[in-house]
Amino acid sequence: MTKNIILNILLFSALAFLLVILQVFIFWFMYGEGTESGRIADLWYVSLILEYLPLFIILSIISFKTFKRYKDKEFDKVKANLISALILTVLYLLRYEIINLIG
Repeated sequence: MTKNIILNILLFSALAFLLVILQVFIFWFMYGEGTESGRIADLWYVSLILEYLPLFIILSIISFKTFKRYKDKEFDKVKANLISALILTVLYLLRYEIINLIG
């Protein structure tokens, strides 16, 4: 079970990092540079989407895996997925503090 938790955390942390980078490029390609993109970036719902979309996507994938494992009665993997989701949520919400602590 510990191996599943560590593997899930590493895999989904890498996926969250890639999604954050991908979001920046998508935003830049869609809106470019200048005052209009600055105005769009200042909207509250755009910042909400840019901040929490990677977490939502990853938690959606984990919940899909959890329900699938629960239906197949693989309860040890369900528990590992729930613990992974909890740890990833805490790490994601504290990411700025962690970055400031490291660098």
